[in-house]
Amino acid sequence: MLAARTESQLEEVARKITDDGGTVRTIPTDVSKPEDLRRMVKEAGSAFGRLDILVNNAGVTWFGKSVEEGTEELYDRLMDTNLKGMWMGCHYAVPEMKKAGGGAILNIASVHGVMGFNRQSAYAASKGGIIAGSRSLAVELAPFHIRVNVISPGAIRVREPVDQVVQRVGEQFRAEFLARFGDRMPNMRMVFQPLPIVGVPEDIAYCAVYLASDEARFVTGANFMVDGGLTAQMAQMKEADPEVKEKRRRLSEEIQAWIAEKEKERGRGGVEG
Repeated sequence: MLAARTESQLEEVARKITDDGGTVRTIPTDVSKPEDLRRMVKEAGSAFGRLDILVNNAGVTWFGKSVEEGTEELYDRLMDTNLKGMWMGCHYAVPEMKKAGGGAILNIASVHGVMGFNRQSAYAASKGGIIAGSRSLAVELAPFHIRVNVISPGAIRVREPVDQVVQRVGEQFRAEFLARFGDRMPNMRMVFQPLPIVGVPEDIAYCAVYLASDEARFVTGANFMVDGGLTAQMAQMKEADPEVKEKRRRLSEEIQAWIAEKEKERGRGGVEG
């Protein structure tokens, strides 16, 4: 059962699963709305007869806003999606898992839940809450053979950097962004982590498959850092040529300034998934 806000994305993933011979149902869901989550769990049970696994993966954040610049509206939307959405998903799923005799819950947090990053206090609070709440749930649900674990991703390239920027500032600025920054963007995040490779969604998926399977039958209450070693090192960038570090710093500052200018032109800031 696939659940997300964007129907076009649901249809695209469902088509891939069907083409591979799988069975899939989709349901448009906004996890910040408890009624959507209740309906999601109910329809999953109706479609498949039982509920064995819940993956709470939805999340939003805001970028480049300090505690002074953030608003109550943005904060509430972030917490309603990231933290309350996770908890309410478990609230509705656990009774169905008890009926099935057990299950596995997997909550997606972030390295932000265990490390401090500039201008991310609200997002970090939501992800830290997921990690702490999951540990407690693991203890609470263990007598019912329901395991609860967390994956905390590091820098994962879900989309190309230009697509992420365009979502924030508008499609009309794509060409300008590529002209100014396109040739300097590749692999810039790797300066922060020991492993010299780019993280991709499959890296998270393989860990999720393990944790959801019976092979992880003795694993609960754990937080798996899938981050290229980012949280294993001291609070500094990995060893790299000083010139590379300085180029990365200047590029980051230049991009943030450009984005702020374009958002001002467009007359909006906001929350991004």
